[in-house]
Amino acid sequence: MNEPIFTKENDMTELTPLHYIMIALGALALLFLMLWLITQSRAKREQERLISQHADDREKLSTELQDKAERERLDQKKAFAQQKETYDETVSRQALQIDSLKHLSKNGGEYLTDMTLIQLKERLVRNERIRPEDMHVLANIFIPGRDLKRTEKISHIVLTRTGIYILDSHYWKGHIYHGVDQTQFSAEPMFEHVFSLLDIDPYIEQTLAMERDETKGAVYFRSLRDNIEDLKRRAELVEETFQLKFPVTSIAYFNKEGHDSGTMNNFSRDKQVKVVVGEDELELFFEKYVFHGRFQYSVDELEAIRDEIEHLNP
Repeated sequence: MNEPIFTKENDMTELTPLHYIMIALGALALLFLMLWLITQSRAKREQERLISQHADDREKLSTELQDKAERERLDQKKAFAQQKETYDETVSRQALQIDSLKHLSKNGGEYLTDMTLIQLKERLVRNERIRPEDMHVLANIFIPGRDLKRTEKISHIVLTRTGIYILDSHYWKGHIYHGVDQTQFSAEPMFEHVFSLLDIDPYIEQTLAMERDETKGAVYFRSLRDNIEDLKRRAELVEETFQLKFPVTSIAYFNKEGHDSGTMNNFSRDKQVKVVVGEDELELFFEKYVFHGRFQYSVDELEAIRDEIEHLNP
């Protein structure tokens, strides 16, 4: 029995519909694969674009922050320069005001005291003992008295972080006896006679000035008691007016007119008023009490007090 012979032509002509379906599915799968590859390629390019954009944005932000920091630095530098210019203008203006004190003060002694205090501050700042804002020197200050019809003049006010001081300055020729009362009569009988002539209370400390009139060949005594009591009262008034946290220290400042033109004896037991004689002792006083004391006021508080005082004295 002879078997049938199959040829290639027979294989091709004998493809069934299933074969065509399989071929179509294969072609479709290949198409989807190509589309997926294209999509993946696009997604990768988009990811790379986003990464590049993020890097650009980060670099741009960094540049902007650096520019902002530089602008702030320049603004701070400009503000500091403006503050320095304002400070220099203030110092110059105050120097002009001090220069006019000769015409405003009651006498040349007050002007000399102002200059002594200002030069003391300038030297301390220059030597870096204090900062400019640690000490303020004010002169010829007027404040309302307890009696509203009366105005009180404060010759000198010194504001420091360790306390507030008012000064009453006396320039003299001759001799000062400060704090004299009846306890000195036995040792110095002259005082009893002077007290009697001036009709002053021997049980209260007095301040006496003995001055010589060379032209008449005479010696005069006068009492400065009222000056000392007024100084205490004005210190209390300053404390009340500006509602200060601590008592104001009173300083009776005696300085000589010319070299060796006066001397002083201090018998006082009164601790309320500090007695200072001469520029050297004034500087030593501030060295001892101002720069070695406990802080009472902050820089901002001192500035606020100064502003209040200047508000009353435009």
